[in-house]
Amino acid sequence: MREHPDSFAGGGEKPELIAPETALKLAPNITAAEALAVFRRKLPNADAEVREVLHPFWSTVLSAQTSSIFRRNRKPEPAGRARAEASPGQCMNVLVNAYSGKGYLADFDPRGETVAVTEWLDAFESSDQAGPQPGPDDVRRTARALVRTKVLKTVKLGMGLSLDEIAAPSGILKPNWVVTGDNDKFSATILVDGLDSSHYIVRVEKLTQD
Repeated sequence: MREHPDSFAGGGEKPELIAPETALKLAPNITAAEALAVFRRKLPNADAEVREVLHPFWSTVLSAQTSSIFRRNRKPEPAGRARAEASPGQCMNVLVNAYSGKGYLADFDPRGETVAVTEWLDAFESSDQAGPQPGPDDVRRTARALVRTKVLKTVKLGMGLSLDEIAAPSGILKPNWVVTGDNDKFSATILVDGLDSSHYIVRVEKLTQD
């Protein structure tokens, strides 16, 4: 999952933080050495330093169940039998950026170490990003919209959809690596995703003149 800081227009003081009831710190799938290798593919022979940063997210799980609205068989249904033929529910994990409110469908079950909610708040407050922080209700709306859009792309016309919340919104600390360094031509800072090694160039500066 590619992730990078999202900027907000305007300045001023940060709004009051909305704390989750629980928080989980994910373990990185990508090591510091692998993050450094990503950096050196961009800047060969660079001297660089790597540091871990934790990005606060919200996490929730929804179950999506589809059912047939129209039936070919027009005979009366037996008593106690539903009119619609429902398919088994599909659980989907959704992560929502605690800075921007942007949501992502996660292709993994968030697992990690349970941490104090204060760690999640500290990670949020350590950023210089400002803006309207999403709360649990915003997370629910974003998650439902994402899952609905995803499922409706794959179902046939005439299928109904019901969504149920399996896990209430909670806090997630997602690991990333910030790599800063230079070679004889360029200086740069790159943010490397700690889960899948996708990366975002934060800064690049040319050191030599042609």
